[in-house]
Amino acid sequence: MLEIDKIPACVLDYAYGKGADVENIYLTLHCDMNSEHTYCDTYLMATSDTLYIIWGSEGLVSRQNPVKGGLDVIWNEGGYGEYKLSSLKDFKVEELLSGARLTAKDENDEYVFLTAMTNFCKSSTLLFIKYLNKIKKGEIKDKSFTVEPEDDPKSQRCPKCGMRYPNKHRKICPKCMEKGKLFARFGVFLGKYKLYIFIMLASLVLLSATSILAPYFSSGFFYDQVLDVDGTFYGELLLVIAIVVGTKILSQIANIINGYITSKISARVVYDLKMTIFGAIERLSLGFFNGRQTGGLMTQVNNDANTIYGFFCDGIPYFLINIVQVVALCIILFIMNPVLAALSLLTIPVFFIVLRKFYRTSMKYHARNYSSQRSMNGLLSDVLSGMRVVKAFSKEEEEITRFDKSSTRVAKNNKKLAVFNNYSYPLSGIILYLGNIIALGVGGWMVIKGYGDFTYGQLLTFTAYINMIYSPMYFFSQMVDWSASSSNALQRLFEILDTKPDITEKENAVELSQMEGSVEFKDVDFSYTKNRKIIDRVSFKVDSGSILGIVGHTGAGKSTIANLIIRLYDCDDGEVLIDGVNVKDLSFASLYNNIAIVSQETYLFIGTILENIKYAKPDASYEEVIHASKCAGAHDFIMKLPDGYDTKIGFGFKGLSGGERQRVSIARAILRDPRILILDEATAAMDTETEKLIQNALAELTRGKTTIMIAHRLSTLRDADKLIVIERGKVAEEGTHRELLDKEEGVYKKLYTLQAEALKNAGITE
Repeated sequence: MLEIDKIPACVLDYAYGKGADVENIYLTLHCDMNSEHTYCDTYLMATSDTLYIIWGSEGLVSRQNPVKGGLDVIWNEGGYGEYKLSSLKDFKVEELLSGARLTAKDENDEYVFLTAMTNFCKSSTLLFIKYLNKIKKGEIKDKSFTVEPEDDPKSQRCPKCGMRYPNKHRKICPKCMEKGKLFARFGVFLGKYKLYIFIMLASLVLLSATSILAPYFSSGFFYDQVLDVDGTFYGELLLVIAIVVGTKILSQIANIINGYITSKISARVVYDLKMTIFGAIERLSLGFFNGRQTGGLMTQVNNDANTIYGFFCDGIPYFLINIVQVVALCIILFIMNPVLAALSLLTIPVFFIVLRKFYRTSMKYHARNYSSQRSMNGLLSDVLSGMRVVKAFSKEEEEITRFDKSSTRVAKNNKKLAVFNNYSYPLSGIILYLGNIIALGVGGWMVIKGYGDFTYGQLLTFTAYINMIYSPMYFFSQMVDWSASSSNALQRLFEILDTKPDITEKENAVELSQMEGSVEFKDVDFSYTKNRKIIDRVSFKVDSGSILGIVGHTGAGKSTIANLIIRLYDCDDGEVLIDGVNVKDLSFASLYNNIAIVSQETYLFIGTILENIKYAKPDASYEEVIHASKCAGAHDFIMKLPDGYDTKIGFGFKGLSGGERQRVSIARAILRDPRILILDEATAAMDTETEKLIQNALAELTRGKTTIMIAHRLSTLRDADKLIVIERGKVAEEGTHRELLDKEEGVYKKLYTLQAEALKNAGITE
C-alpha cells in the first residue's frame, strides 16, 4: 500500500461504518480543503475498484507523526462519498489562483469535482493520480506493489515529526529545525555593522552600570552611611546627591548614544534586509511565482524585514546586556546575603520552565497569524487588481463576503495571539513577583531580629536589586514572543534564499557575439505539472530571417513554445536550439539581448510612458524611442496625451486602453532591435484598421530578423514563410498558408474557413 498520507484510525472506523472496504486500500491521501473550498481535513482512499472521499467539519484536526503512527486526531464528521474507478477518467489537478482542485470526468464526460487543496498538498495529489491511473490500467494487482524510489513519501517527510517538507528540494523541516542555527546564520549578515553594534553594546554596558550603582547610593549607602551617622552629615549628603545626579547624567548620555546609533543603522539594516529578500525572490525562475500570490510575497518583503531587524537590532543587544546585568546582580545579592538571595531567586528557574512552554505555543500562534495575514493580503491584491471584472459582473457583495471570511480568520488568529500574550506574560510576572514577596518577608524578619547584622538600608538595596532582576526577566518573557515571530520570519527568508532557480546559467556558457537567429525544436516535451504534457514531441525549424506563424486552439501550447524559446522554462525532454546551440548552453546575456517578446498579457510599470518604453534599452536616445513608437503605431496617441511621453501611467495616474497598452509594449520590444522577435497575440486588443497599420510597420521592422508570430486571426499570418498548427501540444500540420489551405481535411483550412465566415457575418472583410 502507498500511504502518501497516513489515515487516522478514527477516520478508517468512520469509513468502515459507511461501508468502505478499508481492508483492501491501495492508496491514501490527505488534502486540507473539501470540494467547497472550506478548510478541513479531507482523506482520499483507493481500492482496486473504488475511490472513497471522507471529509471532516470545518477546521483542521490536530495530528502527531503521520510517518511513525500514533496520530492524535479529533475527528468531526463532515461527509462521505465513493466512486467506482471504472466510471471515472482523466484525473487532473487544475491550477487555481492560490491552490488547486482535483477533478475527473464521468462516463458522460461531465466534470466531477472531487476536492480542493492549497498548494501545499498539490504535489502529493499529483503522486496520488499517478498511481491511481496505474490501478485503473491494471498495472497494480495487489496492495504490496513496489513504489518508485523518488515517489516514496518517507523521502519527502521529516523522519522526526513526519511533517511534509514544504520544498522537496530543501529537506528542512520548519518544525524540527534548530532555531539557533537560523539566528547564527543570520548573524553573519550583521558582520558589516559590527562597529556600530560594538558602540551600541558599550553604551548599553554604561547604561547598565549606572543603573546598578544608582540603588546603592540612593538607598543602602544613603541610609546606613549618611543618615545613620552622628554629627553633621551635610557634606556626605551633598556627595550622595552629586553621585546620584552624575549617574543620571551618565545614564542619559548612554541613552543618547544608543538612540543615535540605533537610528543610524536601523534604516540601513532594514534596507539591506528588504534588498536581500527581494533580490532572492527576483533571481528565482518564473515557475516559483506560479504557485504564490503577490500579496503573500509583498508581506515577506515588507513585514519580515521589519520583524527581523527589530529582533536583532532592538532585541538582541538589550538581551545580552540584560543577561550580564542579571548575572552581576545575582553575584551582588549573594555577596550581600546568600540565604536571602537563594530564597528570593528560587522563582527564576520556575519562570524559565514556564517561559519555554510559552515559547512553543507562541511559535504556533505566530505561524498561524502570519499565514492568515498573507492569505488576506493575497486576496486583497487579487480583488483590487481585478476590480474592473468585479464591477462588470456586479460581484461586490460576493467579494465583501470572501474578504469577510479571510478577515475573520485574521481577527481570530490575532485574538488568540493577543489573549495568549495577555495571560501568559502576567502569569510569568506573578511567578517572578513571588520572589519579591519572599525578599520583603524574610528580609524584614532578618532586620527586625537583627539576623546577620542585616540592616534596613541593606534590605532596601537588596529589594531594589531584586526588582532590577525582574525587569530583565519581564524583557525575557517578551523576547519569547519576539523570538518566535523572528524565527518564523527567518525561516521564510532562508527558504527563499535556499531555493534554487529552475533556470540557471551554465558554467562557461556559450557567448554568441553575433546571433544569426535560426530556431529549432527537436522532439521537445514540456509539462507545467506532472502527468499533464503541454508540449508533446514538438519538432520544427525556423531559418534565420524568416517568419514562422503558430496557430491553434486556446490552450494548445502556442505561448508555451514562446516561453521555451526565451527560456522562461526549460523543456523536460528534447532540445531547443538557437543557431544550432542548445538554449541551456547559451549565456543569459546572449539569449536575452537578442530576443524580445510581446505577450498577449501586456504589463506596464508605474512611471512615464518614456520610462516604460526605455525599459528594454535604458540607454536609448529620445529619437530611438520615437522611431520605435511610430513603428508600433503608438506615437500619435502618445502625443495627444497632456504630457506626451512624460505622461505618467499606472495606479493613480493616466490609464491606457488595452490597445494603447499593447502598442506601448510593442514599441518596447521594437526598441531592443532583437535578432529574434516573438509576437504572442501582439495585436489581439486592436481593431482591424490599427492592426493593419502595425502589421505594415512590423513588415519593415522584421525584415532580416527571425520572427515568430502567434495569432488567432489567421489572416495576419498569410505572409509568413511557414506555418505550424499546434493541436493538443503536438504539431498537427506545417507548411505555407497556401499549402495548408490546399489540404482537403486540414485543421488549418477548417480554422481559416470558420473564422472567415464569422468575420463575414460580422460585416468585416479581410
